[in-house]
Amino acid sequence: MDWLAPVNTLIGAGIGVGSTLLADRLRWRRDRAALDRDTRRQTYAAFMGALSDVYQHLDELARDGRPAQETRTAAHEVFLSGNLYPLRYELALIAPWEVMEPVNQAFYRVRDLRDLVAGGSARSHPEFGGHLHAYLAAAEKAQMAMRRDLGTSWPDRADGFTPLSG
Repeated sequence: MDWLAPVNTLIGAGIGVGSTLLADRLRWRRDRAALDRDTRRQTYAAFMGALSDVYQHLDELARDGRPAQETRTAAHEVFLSGNLYPLRYELALIAPWEVMEPVNQAFYRVRDLRDLVAGGSARSHPEFGGHLHAYLAAAEKAQMAMRRDLGTSWPDRADGFTPLSG
C-alpha cells in the first residue's frame, strides 16, 4: 500500500494543473474576445467619423459656389484626405460580411456625392437631395450593422426614433 499516496499525489497534481490550464485558457479567450470587440469598435468609430467628415466637407463645397475646377479638385482632395480607403480596407480584415456590405454601400454613396459635387452640382441642385438621402440611409444601415455586431442596442424606428438626420 505504499504506492497509494504517490498515485493520489499525482492525480491531485494532474487535476490542479489541468484546472489551472483550463482557467487560463478560458481567461485568454475572454480577454481575446474583448480585445477583438474593442478593436472593431475603434475601427468602426474611425470609419464612421471619417465618413461623416468627408460628407460634411462635401456639403460645404456644394454650398460654397467656387469655380468648377476648384470645386472638382477640392472634392477629390477631401475624399482622399478623409482616409476612407485605408479604413475600409482595415474593416475588410476585421469585420464580418454583415457589416462590410452596408459599409461598402455607405462608402459608395459618399463617393457618388463626391462625384456629384466634383461635377459642379450645388446643394440646391435637385439631384443633390436624392444623393444626400441615399448617403444618410446607407450610413445609418452601416451604423446599425456595426452596433448589432458589437451587441449594442439600437432603438427601433417604430418607436419614432430617427438615428441620423441631414
